[in-house]
Amino acid sequence: MFCPRCGQQAAEEVSFCSRCGLPLDAAAEVVASGGRPARRDGPDGAGATLTPRQRGTRKGLMIAAGGALFFLIVAFLLTVRDELFPFLILAGLILTAGVMRIIYALLLEGHGPGVKAPKRRPAEAPAPAPELAGGRGGELPPARTVPASLYAKAPADTNDMAASSLSVTEGTTRLLDEDEPRGSR
Repeated sequence: MFCPRCGQQAAEEVSFCSRCGLPLDAAAEVVASGGRPARRDGPDGAGATLTPRQRGTRKGLMIAAGGALFFLIVAFLLTVRDELFPFLILAGLILTAGVMRIIYALLLEGHGPGVKAPKRRPAEAPAPAPELAGGRGGELPPARTVPASLYAKAPADTNDMAASSLSVTEGTTRLLDEDEPRGSR
């Protein structure tokens, strides 16, 4: 068998391609079914995906049924040995947890179908950027209509400092000389 993605030859009993990691079981199913993908329907013909509410209710029922069965077994064994009483409390807690899970599923989980997380792309095939996928090449987005300079503060006026080439000491001395009365020297 050859990998449909990269062409690597693989043995029939191998589940994944050694080069690209593609699951070959699904490819073998497609070949076995004559080129049609296998249907993933439930027994009633509907899709096999359950809503979160249905999954939660089923989990709660399984926990509650297990707790009830454990409770009955411990109750029967309690007639033989009295020191098994702590297991009766544990069975009651498991039963209560199952009932609470059912209530949580019925009250708080959604009706819609479960949303699966998208599969990650292999490292050698990164996802295209949204700007490039639309048919545009590597061009920049269009210019904005409002320039960013309108949002900036006005710069400070530093012309008088730049105009004088005097040091700070000379400038201070000059200012003090201007403030002195003319006859005090």
